[in-house]
Amino acid sequence: MAYKKEEILSASRVARSFGKVLTDLKAQHRRRVVVLKNNQVEAVIVPVDDYEKMAEALDVLEHMEIHRLVTQRVRKRGKKPIRLEALLKEQRLTV
Repeated sequence: MAYKKEEILSASRVARSFGKVLTDLKAQHRRRVVVLKNNQVEAVIVPVDDYEKMAEALDVLEHMEIHRLVTQRVRKRGKKPIRLEALLKEQRLTV
């Protein structure tokens, strides 16, 4: 993954100015902060809203993969599969 130069900070700089990093993220002055240690990416700090959206998207993707596997197995048995939209609605998930 490619990062912009202004997104990349050393771990020591992040530690020294952690409050400012959080303030910048919260105020949306930065989309993310990439933390380097020994010139290697060690972490990416993102606002909590972005993290929650990513976690929800991952949950939906996992449900989609499970649905794909179940549908594949149901078809092998000659049964009618459940539509993904119906399953997501039943589980109160959105795409």
